[in-house]
Amino acid sequence: MEEPAHLSFDEQLDLLISRGIVVKNGSREIAISRLKDIGYYKIKSFSLPLSRVDRDKNRVYENVTFQDILNRFYADKDLRISLLHSIEDIEVSIKTKIAHILGKNGAYYYLKFSNWCNKEKYCKYYLDDKESYFKNKIVGRVKRSDSIEIKEKRNLKDNKYPTIWLLVEILTFGDITELLELMSQKNLKILANYYNCTPDQLKSWLKSLKFIRNNCAHNSTVIDIKIKTKPIILPDWKINLFTNQKNEVTRRLAVTLCIIKEMMVSINPDYNFGKIYGAVNLLITNATDREKAANLIGFANEESFYNLFPRKKKKFKNRKKDILHIKI
Repeated sequence: MEEPAHLSFDEQLDLLISRGIVVKNGSREIAISRLKDIGYYKIKSFSLPLSRVDRDKNRVYENVTFQDILNRFYADKDLRISLLHSIEDIEVSIKTKIAHILGKNGAYYYLKFSNWCNKEKYCKYYLDDKESYFKNKIVGRVKRSDSIEIKEKRNLKDNKYPTIWLLVEILTFGDITELLELMSQKNLKILANYYNCTPDQLKSWLKSLKFIRNNCAHNSTVIDIKIKTKPIILPDWKINLFTNQKNEVTRRLAVTLCIIKEMMVSINPDYNFGKIYGAVNLLITNATDREKAANLIGFANEESFYNLFPRKKKKFKNRKKDILHIKI
């Protein structure tokens, strides 16, 4: 097998051009500069959804500019930062509510899984194994923690286990989703009521957010992401989401945005979605094919995104104007 050849940045750009990507007049130097800073394969990865494979199995592009690809790259970068911010708010809220629910029965009530887990679904031996595994995990987290409060002996049981209110500070999003799978229906209903949803809806939404959060944290692409586990879709969302010929609702980014918007209504009704809006708006409005750009991230059409995040009217400051009074 022939070894791949080393290509100069000029040659890399020419390779993209040969496949149909358009570099507008006067922007060649800018394109080469971006290849130097971003890298060929990173740029190529953002171009793939805009391409098709011909009969000879060659990847080709039609009406796709180099700037279209850059817009996708920068929109993705801005989105990852914004999504992490909003998902962190949701994570903190969930942790606080769990600590409040379990803490009512005592600071260390959580240590005995049979106290708060679903004993109808899981047998005693399974819960005992989970309890033992969880306790070992906690001990390790406490040792590595830099928290002054967690190091205080008065906040530890047997010098190992923190109070429930401190415990949630060292749990990951993954830990939370695992604990919710074990939690009793009674406790789950109390938790879900805070977000005006059912226990099953809440669990499915948090699993999806965990998946997105991990991608954001590891600098993986989010605008082309496909959620592995399909979350429960609310009827109100479907009108704005892309549905294929088999009547299957998308598992793309748009679903995540619906979940975040839904949960933020309960957490912070005044939450500013401006940065999320700005990134997606850039992605759609700057695309050569705006309808396709909206479809690629899971929206039924361009207008569907603005239904979810309505355009805000610009506010103009009142300015005093000279008024010419004319007598008639």
